[in-house]
Amino acid sequence: MANSYSLGSVFGIPVRVHVTLLIFLPLFALSFAPVAGLAGLFYGALGAVGLFGSVVLHEVGHSLVARAKGSRILEILLLPIGGMARLNQLPKRPADEIQTALAGPAVSIALGIAGWWFAPGVAVFNPILGYLLAELGRINFILAIFNLIPSFPMDGGRVFRAALVPRLGRLTATRIAATVGRGIAWVFGILAVLPLLHGGQIRFSLLLIAFFVHQAAGAEARAAEWEALEEVQRGQPSGLFDDLLRKWR
Repeated sequence: MANSYSLGSVFGIPVRVHVTLLIFLPLFALSFAPVAGLAGLFYGALGAVGLFGSVVLHEVGHSLVARAKGSRILEILLLPIGGMARLNQLPKRPADEIQTALAGPAVSIALGIAGWWFAPGVAVFNPILGYLLAELGRINFILAIFNLIPSFPMDGGRVFRAALVPRLGRLTATRIAATVGRGIAWVFGILAVLPLLHGGQIRFSLLLIAFFVHQAAGAEARAAEWEALEEVQRGQPSGLFDDLLRKWR
């Protein structure tokens, strides 16, 4: 992908970092710094690396399950707002899509448990490092919970869509999931600006997430419609796209 740099590979899956993350990385390091001075910057950098290492492993969880279901993993891309596993195609069977979507949060929960489990022992020898492990454990739990929100592009949105597919078809299910995603994005946006009513400041990080979720939800709906159109143009429309055919008729 343009404007990204290779970090190597994990389980044969290329891992790349977008240039925007490199710009924001010092800010993440500062936010993790537990103490002032050079020592704080050192531990802050460790925390930032641990955070995005956790994101990589989260995406690896998705990727390994998707690969087992027949998808080819193009790359894992790290962005300032998280990570993204790029596949040549998503698993088509709803059960496969659900398993692929849940694999990432499962890895995050495992990392959260590991962080909280090892933190007390590490703190005996290095209290600051123990604190960072506990903090990374907490963040991984939050990452798992956040990704289970039923909104694209989060994993919960894919689970929600896959659960609707058997009854409604992929296109209609995607449209419903995208609509819910846009609604959740508006909720995030309102929560981001709500502090202004009480003399506070806009939560810019939440506002950015709201914008990203809204755009991603729309992109998922458009991708499903293009997929349906390609099926029709090949003369092989499946039952999943009957609603699109009825619309054209």
